[in-house]
Amino acid sequence: MGESAQHRMGHPSPLIFHLYAATVGYQSAIANAANPNTPGLDWHPGLDEQAASIGDLNTPILHQAALERLKAMVSGLEKWQRHPYRRAVMDPPTIWSNGSSRLLDFGRCPEATNPNGAPVLVVPSLINRAYILDLHKNCSLLRYLASQGLRPLLLDWGVPSDSEREFDLNSYTTQRLLPALEVSSDLTDKPIGVLGYCMGGTLAAGVLSFQKADVGAFATIASPWDFSSSKGVAASLRTTVSGRQTAEMIENMGRVFGMIPTEFFQQLFALVNPIQAAVKFRKLGNMDLDSPTANHFVAIEDWLADGVPLATPSAQDVLIDWNLNNATGSGSWKLQGAKIDLSAIRQPTLNVCGVRDSIAQFDVATAMSRKIPTAKLLTPNAGHVGMIAGSMARETVWNPVSEFFICNL
Repeated sequence: MGESAQHRMGHPSPLIFHLYAATVGYQSAIANAANPNTPGLDWHPGLDEQAASIGDLNTPILHQAALERLKAMVSGLEKWQRHPYRRAVMDPPTIWSNGSSRLLDFGRCPEATNPNGAPVLVVPSLINRAYILDLHKNCSLLRYLASQGLRPLLLDWGVPSDSEREFDLNSYTTQRLLPALEVSSDLTDKPIGVLGYCMGGTLAAGVLSFQKADVGAFATIASPWDFSSSKGVAASLRTTVSGRQTAEMIENMGRVFGMIPTEFFQQLFALVNPIQAAVKFRKLGNMDLDSPTANHFVAIEDWLADGVPLATPSAQDVLIDWNLNNATGSGSWKLQGAKIDLSAIRQPTLNVCGVRDSIAQFDVATAMSRKIPTAKLLTPNAGHVGMIAGSMARETVWNPVSEFFICNL
């Protein structure tokens, strides 16, 4: 595909899967396509007019349409890989670190209006890079919160090193999350806030169920809890291998690679919506590549491609204990030897769950709000990443979350 940035070569990972999925998807559509003029064929009411204008469809026409879509997808991929955009955001000061993890003080970023505002510890996912919350100068939840007078403190887990190689979720909780919470609390004599994104919110909820630190308000965005109805990663695993096979596969990968590679998780996420790459890269092919919209698209795709490996014990906890065995939703998940009971959380709580979230689906995420007595539910019409970096994120998520902490801290 020509010259491109090194970190985009071979992406989106696994590239061969995305190309294969698009090809098979279009072939399947052709094989199952019905003639629009077939008597008795029911069309969606909103498509009646379009159906009437289609006329006769034949195999060559359908193959040509599929070929044009595949070409548009490949063209979009090439445009992304060659795009000149590079993330150029300076991190704020680090006020604490341990191993690969660090605590970044966004109360000291240029956008902050009150460096001594109420601290809010922000806990992201372990699987993806934390900077989705500070994507670029025009899209940063953290800098927005800082501009509203709060003091966001980002727990950046970092890329696991030798010191975290044997970490399970309990280790990350006791040796990284709890110390970061203590450092955050020591910055003020008032209660602080805690905000979790994706599995960061799940971990934070577990901690707050037993931790008596002075936390005055708790919010989550796209955080899964009850995996029994999951159609996401858990479903991908169930359709691929059995629970025992999953355990053996993770253990073997850990032995070979030292940790569970990023590519493994990217494959699982790709299985959730196999045709997604074809759709979105076709869109990029139609954009003005110098536009802010195209730059934003590239920024998100760069973040998705810039994943991190996961320590093998943590991967076993996430994929087997959570996703397959539903330890969180069933009440059997333990931290520090004790079962997690969300009903013990008494702080004002806001759970933000996206109606179109395909990773932490609506039923999976809203279960948390049903378990926490004080929880209020916010349901934006957005997806997993869209709640953080979508065009409507500021209005539908950032602003309500900011107001929630301002009102409760």
